[in-house]
Amino acid sequence: MSKHTLETKLKAVDFYINKQYSYKETAELYGANTSDVIQWVALFKKHGKEGLESTYTKYSAEFKMDVLTYIEKTGASIREASSVFNIPSYSTVIKWRRIFEEQGMDGLYAKTRRPPKVKKNPIKNNDSQKTNEELVKELEYLRMENAYLKKLNALVQTSRELKSAKKPK
Repeated sequence: MSKHTLETKLKAVDFYINKQYSYKETAELYGANTSDVIQWVALFKKHGKEGLESTYTKYSAEFKMDVLTYIEKTGASIREASSVFNIPSYSTVIKWRRIFEEQGMDGLYAKTRRPPKVKKNPIKNNDSQKTNEELVKELEYLRMENAYLKKLNALVQTSRELKSAKKPK
């Protein structure tokens, strides 16, 4: 939610346009950032009062791509693009650009916010279905793997001891 009401935004825009004060002076008068006032004025000029209303919108991946393509083709800033496409927060577009650069087009598709539920009783490795011969082979393999790791650990430890013994004190 925006910390500034629609009424405050409209007053600030009106003050800037009609009284011909600077963005900075208007921002100071209404307790906003200069960049916010710039954004409000751009949104108001492009979309009227509706451009300043805060609404939650789910954007499609195609729409997100259109915005990013517009920025790339026209050289428009992120703030300009967000006002042209009536996106209330330019930081949303920044996020889209970062996701696109990291993950490509697939990253722009909507994702579910909640991870899928994990079953309480996960399927256990059912050893009872294995034959006796399979169990013996698995046990032999695990013993061999365990012995190998023990030998490797001993070699690493010996190597460390040799290195520390060679260092002058």
